[in-house]
Amino acid sequence: MLNKLREMAESKERRIIGLMSGTSMDGLDIALCRFRGSGAETTFELEHFESVEYPEDVREQLISFAVAESVNPELICIWHTKLAHIHAGYINSMMKKRGLGPADIDLIASHGQTVYHAPRHKHGMEDMPNATWQIVDGDHIAVLTGITTISDFRQRDTARGNEGAPLAAYGDYLLFSHPEKHRVLLNIGGISNFTWLPAGKGAFPPVSYDTGPGNTLIDAATRKHFSGMSYDVGGGLAARGTVHDELLSLLKAHPYFERPAPKTTGFEVFNLNWVEECIEDLGLELKAEDLLATLTRLTADTVAGEIRKAIPDNEKAEVCVSGGGAYNDTLMAMLARALDPVPVRNSEDLGVSPDAKEALFFAALANELVCGEDTRLHLGKISLPDV
Repeated sequence: MLNKLREMAESKERRIIGLMSGTSMDGLDIALCRFRGSGAETTFELEHFESVEYPEDVREQLISFAVAESVNPELICIWHTKLAHIHAGYINSMMKKRGLGPADIDLIASHGQTVYHAPRHKHGMEDMPNATWQIVDGDHIAVLTGITTISDFRQRDTARGNEGAPLAAYGDYLLFSHPEKHRVLLNIGGISNFTWLPAGKGAFPPVSYDTGPGNTLIDAATRKHFSGMSYDVGGGLAARGTVHDELLSLLKAHPYFERPAPKTTGFEVFNLNWVEECIEDLGLELKAEDLLATLTRLTADTVAGEIRKAIPDNEKAEVCVSGGGAYNDTLMAMLARALDPVPVRNSEDLGVSPDAKEALFFAALANELVCGEDTRLHLGKISLPDV
């Protein structure tokens, strides 16, 4: 197998499947990619992308791990393996539909499913390290698919003393730096994060951190108040509501927003329980549409505020948006107003679907691990198949 890895590294191109399941915990993104070169010479082609929704019972179980005050260790141990089997099934199904076998794919890059994120600033124990926890076992994926699998990307980052997030910065740096344009690569998933890419390659690592909630609060409120809906399609529900300024001010007073960058957060901090406590503190009775309008504005304002801090005075830049939030027209309109005159674009303009970008990034990191010379970009663990 070591000879196979060496041959892979020396090959002109590599075919890699990138996997991403984000903080919204709603399914698995699968990106089939081709890579040539590495580092600054990396080029890529996104051959195929699909997103597979989790069954509702799977989604509910994953969310319970993230929000519960205590977790059954046997249950989460089992799900570490069970979810790997689910992901392997999705991969095998995709390959079968496209007439592909294990010999056609060089690597799988598995991000796993974050169930808890505990940087030092959050857990508050100065004598304890930064920590983050992603379930989905790479060995099981490798054996069940017959394909060498790279996983546990975030663990290597925390081992270096970093917070393990957001890792999208490395992919942004590799694939979307521009020699003449300043860019902000914004991902609005469950949690929002961005990368500041000054013209040229700039310093490494690039400035990148979580701004706070993305879709997670909007989605949770939609599921609770609108039967049969898992998210606010196009922001249509929020568009019918009115922002409640007093609630918005209280939500924006969360201490996370005042923390200096870089910083990371997760579902365990920004969840509907917190929002409902704020509503109760104010003694409010809100229409569901007004709640959604307020939560959508919270995301737009907090994202815009952090991005404005990153762009130097008098510098022109463009903001390119990916993630599910890119499809929320109400959110995008609020964000454009908050950032005006900075242009806000969809990542489609860079040749990548907003949904596919994070899965593509982890495929790029797998490519770097096997053939890149920059050890700062070497993240992940290698699991070998039986064949």
